[in-house]
Amino acid sequence: MRLCVVSSAHGYGHATRDVVLGEALTRRGHEVTQLAAAPASVLGAAHRVLPWVVDVGLVQPDSLAEDVDATATALAERCNDDAIDALAAELRAYDGVVVDIAPAAMEAARRAGVPCVAVGNFDWAWVYAHYPALLPWSARFAAWQAPHPAVQLVPGPPLTGFSIVAAGGLLARARPAVRIVGADEVAILVGFGGFGLPGLAEHLPTLPGVRWLFAPPMCAPDRADVRQVDDVPFSSILAGADVVLTKPGYGMYGETVRAGVRVVWLDRGRFPEAPWLEAAMCARGDVKVDGAPTAASLRAAVHAALARPRAPALPADDRVAIAARVEAALGGASPSRGRNVVRL
Repeated sequence: MRLCVVSSAHGYGHATRDVVLGEALTRRGHEVTQLAAAPASVLGAAHRVLPWVVDVGLVQPDSLAEDVDATATALAERCNDDAIDALAAELRAYDGVVVDIAPAAMEAARRAGVPCVAVGNFDWAWVYAHYPALLPWSARFAAWQAPHPAVQLVPGPPLTGFSIVAAGGLLARARPAVRIVGADEVAILVGFGGFGLPGLAEHLPTLPGVRWLFAPPMCAPDRADVRQVDDVPFSSILAGADVVLTKPGYGMYGETVRAGVRVVWLDRGRFPEAPWLEAAMCARGDVKVDGAPTAASLRAAVHAALARPRAPALPADDRVAIAARVEAALGGASPSRGRNVVRL
């Protein structure tokens, strides 16, 4: 089948895990195009990627805060009928659409008459229901999700309001480790995705033998114990690090689990998805920073993380099973059946 994978524009986590799903679908004999707002340099996809901002998610001034009023304004601009119809016109070229997990793309697929399946570890109708100002959009999104099947990724809250939900699992990138510093140094990767975290650098403590690593889109401060790494894939830097300093997010959780890397994490505040990710991170022994990030709290958390052994890397995620469930939900063919398409 000719498949289009449409990624939510909220941060980089949706788009990066969709690269993994696209690769798995390609191996099953399908032709994959991905629509994503994340930069191609971040994605590193082997399949075709087209730039497309399909939704809003939550507008965030940084990785730990949301701006609900700005979100409502952006939704009116990006998820109106004209934008959905423009996407529907693009989707008519495909045999099936996989959406992670933007309701506007699900509605566009319905208008285009193309089978669609959602994939995600939460859904935006459920998230928006936690914010009184976004309740009208929650109801609209629920209506757009209702006709479609979905595949549940973990960890995350149960998907709500779909025609049927199939169990999925973990979906995460994994690349060979690249060691950026010497064997006698400790490498701590600072990773806060597309939103970043302004002001954090001034709180990073100076620790003997520790080198703080930054990679795009984050920029390193001018310090002797900090290094900017621009020429190595992010997942390889992560796999070669001793610790990752981050916040609860699906992409970072999945990649650190795959690589077996220790994690120090900051409280993400009110974001509704966070409790499920935090529970999973606590279960694997990751260390939460107590209170606001300060030099003292970060120092204590880093020491606590380094005191525990590095976990074994997870050799495989559930991409094969997830791709099979996506294929089944679309009514498609296995490679042995060629390019026959069964419309739902």
